Amino acid sequence: MEGLFIEMGPFRVRNNGEEVNRNPWTWNRIANIIYLDAPAGVGFSYYNTSKKVFTDDEVAQDNYDALKLWFQNFPERKTNDFYIAGESYGGTYVPMLSSKISKNSTDFPQFKGMLVGNGCVDDKINFNTNMMYQYYHAVMDEGQMQKVVSNCCNNVLECDFYSLAQKNTDCGNMTTDLSYSIYYTGYDPYFLYFACYLNPKLPYPPHEEISRTTVLRNHLYKKVTGRIAPPMEAIEGQPDCASHSDHFPYVNSAEVRRVLRIPDYVPEYTMCNNEIAENYISQYQTMKQFFNDVIDASKRVAMFNGDADTLCNYVENSQFVYKTLQRALKTPMSPWKDPNQLPMAVGQVTEYDGITLISIKGGGHFPAATEQKPKETFQMFQNYIKNQSYSTPVTFDKAFEKSASAMGIFNVFMMVLAFLLV
Repeated sequence: MEGLFIEMGPFRVRNNGEEVNRNPWTWNRIANIIYLDAPAGVGFSYYNTSKKVFTDDEVAQDNYDALKLWFQNFPERKTNDFYIAGESYGGTYVPMLSSKISKNSTDFPQFKGMLVGNGCVDDKINFNTNMMYQYYHAVMDEGQMQKVVSNCCNNVLECDFYSLAQKNTDCGNMTTDLSYSIYYTGYDPYFLYFACYLNPKLPYPPHEEISRTTVLRNHLYKKVTGRIAPPMEAIEGQPDCASHSDHFPYVNSAEVRRVLRIPDYVPEYTMCNNEIAENYISQYQTMKQFFNDVIDASKRVAMFNGDADTLCNYVENSQFVYKTLQRALKTPMSPWKDPNQLPMAVGQVTEYDGITLISIKGGGHFPAATEQKPKETFQMFQNYIKNQSYSTPVTFDKAFEKSASAMGIFNVFMMVLAFLLV
């Protein structure tokens, strides 16, 4: 739902849910899109039991079963080329689901490839590169960084911070605290050049004894530390970042819930479900095998990154492809461009054997969002789908007819979700 309303969906919700506008760079212009919240219990997805504990394997199977059932109900769509895309922890969901589908091609004969945006694909590389990303982007205190380097890293700046953070030691605690530097800056951790509202309950400067429950919580906390923080102030420390929540009152309104046929017993929509997050079991440190499964099945694989993301950064993905997958280089990094603007370069593209790596200059964790690089991200998506040069320009969409009624908007919205009209 977040991707639908904040990123590549057909509509943008503004003014705290009071205004709905057409998104001129919606990906629905060239593809039918199924939006799937996962795991069940997140967004408006729900389970018909009280289940609250999920593993990566279970989510992959649930997603597989949901898509299989969908195509059974809409068999006329089985002839469409089919791609799977996702972002962030989608760096786990997407390759695991794609791997499963690649091994069961009879259920999805038109499966063509997968697209991962700002994906968290390797815990160790992610943590280590994020430490250096924050350091070189002026959000870490030099004294604190040098304290960790001198006491824990033998005075080597680029050390294995990930292994340190997994240990319940002074070095582990100092490293983990240092990794949260971005949350004390007032910047948006998902988009370095945007702003957040700092939590007034957070002491500054941060100290080693600060409870980690007072900063942003997500799957990566458990994946990195191996420890589960108590749920008490779980959401207290999450930065309130502009433009991330305008759609909350909209999707939680009685009228929208009715049109979307959300059962009354499904809770209201929220950005995160802390109960599920605290119990979620992340099973894999790296997505190496799942990526290789999809690539070896001759599916088209691409990874794209907004380069202003401090959570799942470009260098993590580039090191994952180069060091972990060890795919042979086909075409060295070169600019991809929009020939209709100056300067023309809007990112870099590197082609490896079986996988393409793409950067989007000035984009963050959600590069398709209005505040980031929606046109450039749409250009990337269209050229990926059409398997053509990423420098092929895109055209602006038709202007939204302002005379459309609110119910008209809802009806089109349902048609996009339920019937996937293009």
